[in-house]
Amino acid sequence: MERVFVAGHRNPDMDCTCAAYCYAEFKRKMDPERDYVPIRSGPVSDQIREVFRQADVPTPRHMDTIAPTVGLVTRRTSAIVAPEDPILEVFREVNIGTISSLPVIDGDGRFHAMIGINEITSWVVTQNRDDRPVYTFLVDNFERVLPGTTLKRGKVRQFDATIATIAMPPATAVKRLKAMKQPPLVVVGHLPEIIEYVVAEDFPGIVLTGMEEKEARALLKTVFRDYQGTVYLSHTDTAESIRMLRLSTPVFTIMDSDVPRMEAETPFEEAKYTLLESSYRGLPVFEESEFIGIVSRRSFIERPRPKLIMVDHNELSQAVDGADQAELLEIVDHHRLAPPTTRQPIAVTTRVVGSTCTLIYEEFSARGLAIDRVIALLLLSGIVSDTVNLQSPTTTESDRRAILRLEAITGISAAEHARKLFAQLKALESREPRETILSDFKEYEQAGVRFGIGQVEVTTLSDTESYRTRLLEALKDVARDRRIEWTMLMVTDVITGTSILLSSGHPAAEKALPFRSVAERTFDLPGVLSRKKQLLPEVMRVLSDLHAV
Repeated sequence: MERVFVAGHRNPDMDCTCAAYCYAEFKRKMDPERDYVPIRSGPVSDQIREVFRQADVPTPRHMDTIAPTVGLVTRRTSAIVAPEDPILEVFREVNIGTISSLPVIDGDGRFHAMIGINEITSWVVTQNRDDRPVYTFLVDNFERVLPGTTLKRGKVRQFDATIATIAMPPATAVKRLKAMKQPPLVVVGHLPEIIEYVVAEDFPGIVLTGMEEKEARALLKTVFRDYQGTVYLSHTDTAESIRMLRLSTPVFTIMDSDVPRMEAETPFEEAKYTLLESSYRGLPVFEESEFIGIVSRRSFIERPRPKLIMVDHNELSQAVDGADQAELLEIVDHHRLAPPTTRQPIAVTTRVVGSTCTLIYEEFSARGLAIDRVIALLLLSGIVSDTVNLQSPTTTESDRRAILRLEAITGISAAEHARKLFAQLKALESREPRETILSDFKEYEQAGVRFGIGQVEVTTLSDTESYRTRLLEALKDVARDRRIEWTMLMVTDVITGTSILLSSGHPAAEKALPFRSVAERTFDLPGVLSRKKQLLPEVMRVLSDLHAV
């Protein structure tokens, strides 16, 4: 099944995390032929974890990159062999399936090794050494490769032996048999003296050729009555019997158990280099210790492009790493539009609302899809958080209508839910400065200037001085590390509906901002709750004006 990632922006907040989960559920209902996987790029807050705990569903999978991995080119193969299978099965699969290597998997589904052309070639070479080759035989494999019947199963079901063919006078044959280092598996026609010698010396097995079954079975009551070895009647000639007996050798005798293993999340280029620099034709791929398939050299001819739906953002600078290498299928967002160029037309859902979760609620409703309590709780949480319980100036009638309906489904008061969510906000004094800045940080570019704005919610601004200096220093560090010219942090009091702005330092731009400076690189933003609608437009206007001069 084709996989599609549904991803929110980096440094996930409540809206994008809930939106990713809910939109993946929506797409599964609309398009069951694909596997829609919600993901997040970064850690989530205690608030988000609590909401998903209440919903009793896992948070979206944490993926810091969706750059192509070996899992995208892994071939889910039905061609497998078991350790006990005769190597003839490998020959058949390689010949019929035109494949170069096979996984060896037992009856319990456990992966053991790989086997393919390299191992077959090495095995064939060993057949032509000066020494007589020794084979491992499984009695159960005789009937799988050699036309015939097992007349008697010996006490030993597996044994190592050479193959001895008797086509000479009995006296000479016995002399040669006595000279062998270990008892062989004997292939013989109706030669009573040789058969009696094999029985007397308790050889591990005998394969009869050129005999009628009735005649051979008669020997079971006489010569073979007390014999402890295996008696097999071949229905083909001696030469063919010998050839097929060799091919009954079990796979585990020549399989490669030391083959390197790849994880599905191994980067595409790394996996390609690993295979091409090795002597292997194919390598096994695993996902959380479970075998999922194999990759061969042909797997890396064309670079794959993961499929992606962006929710709550539309700019690559805010997207999960690797988004630039993905095939973008869709955008669902309520921010300004600055999307990447695409090769094909894509679906874009965008309206002026206060939350992406509102858009997703409307998508469910427009198509008449039922919204269960889990989805309703997540959508309600995203809208309440992004609109600051409908107090943000970004709030629209669409958000209010959505809230009313979601309250009815969940039986939860939005106001009470918001109060509980905001009560979980940690005091900034106790948080690590860099984590605070990057927890909800978005990057932009205007008039050739790259800048970033983080936003954090608190329940009071009265303790600002206890953390302001540390945050100002951390803003400089973030700007340097991310190689952007200007970083800011908007600290929003969700109770009073006001904010302060901390800046890394951009004197010309700061001077032009329409906000009152209350301390070094610190500004008062009364009534400002929305980064998108109230702060970002002012910053972009200032940068445009500065570069227009």
